Amino acid sequence: MKKPNTIHAASCGRQRQIIEAALACFTEKGFPATSIADICKKAGASTGSVYHHFKSKGRLAAAIYLEGVRDYQAGMIDALSKETTAKGGIFAIVQYHLTWVKTHPEWARFLFQKRHAEYMDDTEDRMKQLNAEFVKQMSAWFAKHMESGAIRPLPRDVFSALLLGPCQEFARMHVTGYAKTDVTEAARHLAAAAWASLGNFTINPS
Repeated sequence: MKKPNTIHAASCGRQRQIIEAALACFTEKGFPATSIADICKKAGASTGSVYHHFKSKGRLAAAIYLEGVRDYQAGMIDALSKETTAKGGIFAIVQYHLTWVKTHPEWARFLFQKRHAEYMDDTEDRMKQLNAEFVKQMSAWFAKHMESGAIRPLPRDVFSALLLGPCQEFARMHVTGYAKTDVTEAARHLAAAAWASLGNFTINPS
């Protein structure tokens, strides 16, 4: 008999396979034209297995969105936690953001396009929970650097706009095919610009 944690791990793994298969199908055919049969074929799963994990195609699409957010946020916190300096943290955030978009173009495109889709209505509470925890962890890391004076003490919304606003715009251009600059090069320039905007150089000239 399988142990409960083994069963749980297998179930989570199967859910992830179905989510990734559905994302590929939605990218290729679009949400309206994709059928559950298409997803089953791509995932190598039975119809019963798909409906066991997700009650409808809309619920599956919402799960794709939430899983993408979780994946992005977990990676961002991990990247930031490895940095000890304010400059290192800002560079890490910008570089991680663009690297994640480059590595997961289908997911990034889905997140950009589907936030206000009808099937997202039931996810608002979960999105608020995810974002609240994410902001809490990010804010805790930056608070000590603001207190030390290494980062300018700006309102949170202004700080976020300066840190990731230009980065998000480039990411949108990248996933839609308008960006021509290599992502690694763009990350370097945008990280330097973010640091120039946020660093308190009267205290931390480097």
